[in-house]
Order: sequence, then structure tokens, then C-alpha cells
Amino acid sequence: MCPACVLTIGGGLLLAKKLGVNDLILIGLLTVFLFLVTDIILRKINHGKVFSPYQKVIISFALLVIILIIKILL
Repeated sequence: MCPACVLTIGGGLLLAKKLGVNDLILIGLLTVFLFLVTDIILRKINHGKVFSPYQKVIISFALLVIILIIKILL
């Protein structure tokens, strides 16, 4: 991901926290955004095809677990 995207996501999370938005909603939105970007990148790498039959499920579950672990540790 580009540095501008990272700063935008971080700024959005900070702004949402200041406004009192629940962290769980933000985690879900971040997971969906990262899932879509990762799926697009993997399909471009593999010339429009998926790597495994359940690629979308695997990516979304893995990203959710990673983000929740990071949230718990921070």
C-alpha cells in the first residue's frame, strides 16, 4: 500500500475515534477495504484468475484475524 493510503486510513481512524465511533465498525471497514485491495492485487498477479477456490473467504478471514490481533496488542 502507498504511504498516502496508510496516512489516510490512520487519520480516518483517529478522526472516527475523536467522534466516538465504535472501534468494531472501523475494524470491519478496514478489513473490507484491505480485502478488496488484496483480492484485486492477487487477481492481477494471476492474470484475472483466483489462486484457490475459496480465495475471498481465506483473505477476508485472515485479514480480520490479523487486524484483531493488532488491535488487541495495541
